[in-house]
Amino acid sequence: MRCVAAFAGAAASGIVGSCGGQSPSPVPDCGNVDMGSCGNACCKLSIEVPISTTEAMQTLNASLANGGPDGYFTLQPTAEGTLGFGDLRPFKTGVDFIGQVHHMTSGPKHYNDTIDITLTSTAAGTMVKAFSLSLIGGALGDNGQSYKNIKMAMDGAFKSTGYKLSHADDSCPEPEFPLLL
Repeated sequence: MRCVAAFAGAAASGIVGSCGGQSPSPVPDCGNVDMGSCGNACCKLSIEVPISTTEAMQTLNASLANGGPDGYFTLQPTAEGTLGFGDLRPFKTGVDFIGQVHHMTSGPKHYNDTIDITLTSTAAGTMVKAFSLSLIGGALGDNGQSYKNIKMAMDGAFKSTGYKLSHADDSCPEPEFPLLL
């Protein structure tokens, strides 16, 4: 029942959450193709948001709980026994919250990806670290899907508050020649 509602919401939103098979992809936010920089296609980004870690966690959980922007996100259980995000503040690790969500692409193959997220308190608000990994072995070239997974989740959660996104490593690099539509 949940899946039907989520997919219906995605169709109503008009958000395309999959980069598709055409290369380069004409879909927005699909230009950052990763060529197996993590031993498989992946993307690691740092995102600064001007709200507390608690607000950021609640905003992410709420925006992803019913399928997220495109209807294909699914919050995952954590080692802490919660769905979506676990509270690490009692352990004084420096990371306030840790979470995981899966994203399934639309289209004939329905690829699945895992997005791992940590939230750390900063003087300006919250530093979100997000890492997306293709769950099919041998994903050499993801057509930008790993980057899109993170960008779509951040847009869904923080578009109204604003955020600053940057690359955390050499995965999912900026395209050399951006696609002009």
